[in-house]
Amino acid sequence: MRRLDTTGRDDRGSILMIALLVLLALTGIGLVAMQNASNDLNLTGNSRVAQVARNIATSGAEGTMAFAGMNPSGFIQFVAGRFVAAGQATPAVPYAVIKMEDLSGTFYDTTTANGLGSFGREGANMSTATWESRVPVALTSHRAPGFQVGEFCFRRYISETDGYYRNDVNTNATVQTVERNAQARSMTAMFVGPVACP
Repeated sequence: MRRLDTTGRDDRGSILMIALLVLLALTGIGLVAMQNASNDLNLTGNSRVAQVARNIATSGAEGTMAFAGMNPSGFIQFVAGRFVAAGQATPAVPYAVIKMEDLSGTFYDTTTANGLGSFGREGANMSTATWESRVPVALTSHRAPGFQVGEFCFRRYISETDGYYRNDVNTNATVQTVERNAQARSMTAMFVGPVACP
């Protein structure tokens, strides 16, 4: 009786095919992992830029409040002289615009050496970091936190402060950067005074 050896001839290419399929599956898993990592980096960068814009808006609101607190009568006169139309020929609610440059040309420290300054190492890529506050017509109020009713009068302002942060793409750079823009808004109620009661 003769035995036939069929195990070697039919299975010769199957190990190679299985190894290629496993390699293809591992390559696909690696590509998906790389795409997820890239998406996570983009989300983190966008989140960081949005947080910087929120910080700029908050510092703008605080700068506006400090301006009002340092010289209340000067602030009231400054705002009264800055009313503009709200993008309409006859505005329903006029408002005054207070820009960062109105308070200080060097509101932020833009030093980029060794990561110092208001924006750390990101300051080298930053092209725009500014804010502006819109202050509508004030209401005169007899009530203000910390004061008795009727003792003094105050002007109540609602300030909307927009913070803008942007870094432009530098096409001449050896390392390509991503353009990211963010805008955030902060609203603040301010009682400015005391002023003369009507």
